[in-house]
Amino acid sequence: MDTPLAWKRARTAFRWICLLLLPLAGACRNDQTSAPAAPPTAEQKDRRELLRQPKQEWKPENTPRKLNMLLLTDKAKIRKGAAFRYRLEMQNVGREPLSFKETAPSFIKDGSLCGANAFKFYAVPPGGKERLLPCKAPDAVRPSTAPAGEPESGLELDLQPGEYLLTRGSGPGGPFRELQTAFRFDALGTYRLKAVYAPAGGFRAVSNTVALEVVP
Repeated sequence: MDTPLAWKRARTAFRWICLLLLPLAGACRNDQTSAPAAPPTAEQKDRRELLRQPKQEWKPENTPRKLNMLLLTDKAKIRKGAAFRYRLEMQNVGREPLSFKETAPSFIKDGSLCGANAFKFYAVPPGGKERLLPCKAPDAVRPSTAPAGEPESGLELDLQPGEYLLTRGSGPGGPFRELQTAFRFDALGTYRLKAVYAPAGGFRAVSNTVALEVVP
């Protein structure tokens, strides 16, 4: 028959065992919680930087694939010979995802219009006819606008219904960038510009037209 003294000794021994095991249990928990997280993928980085989510009440249009493009200008007037600075905002308003794939340098990230690029810019000069703006040779393009410490890279992501894709700005916190084209805005007067996205497969999206006045 157990005595009160035996019970007391058993409880004391149990407490010592718990005290000895407690640090080990904590170490196990720390090992689980302090394990380094896997580094984000290139697509995850791009989505965090370049994508925005729609409002909660947003609903897609009754069409499989449709992209709305909004072209914005930094300034309505520029001096003769100055560069055109813009921002392009795109929203997938259809029911299906839209895939964007660009090699480096990309249009979305770096503003490049060269190579097999699905983005084009058109302009109607003062008193002239609409023309496709030529790209700027790679050796004449300004340095990459990739965040400090990150190499220049292409773009590969799926734009889900409702999501916005934004062009990267050319400076810290600045949403606008210079159009990388060999075309020069030398003639005085009003230009009309638009952006077109036409990847392989017959899909095509056209932005609004913006006016740009060139002054002396």
